[in-house]
Amino acid sequence: MLHRFTQRRDLENKKKDLRINYLIEAWKKLEYASNRNINEEEFIEFMEKPIALIQLFGTNTQIKYAEQIANAIKVEGNANLNKILEDLRSDLRNELNIEKTDTKLLMIRYKK
Repeated sequence: MLHRFTQRRDLENKKKDLRINYLIEAWKKLEYASNRNINEEEFIEFMEKPIALIQLFGTNTQIKYAEQIANAIKVEGNANLNKILEDLRSDLRNELNIEKTDTKLLMIRYKK
């Protein structure tokens, strides 16, 4: 009985770790793409892949934000990423037991 409980707990911890790692990867790529002019090749890496990861591992709210982003890009050619980045940040901080924050995201972009 104890062995089954341990196996179940280990499986749950592994799934949680996998989800956290993929969402961190998605957050980093979307943050990189935010407020930048990215080329077509970069678009695949920094927009398409994170949106796919969020659709697989994200919460229902994050999946809805991903859908809104995809639709905005299809219609307007660009999208605001702040809502999804803020939601991902909040979710990840919660999962990692890091203090909550209500500060706005700040993206620093150096232009030559």
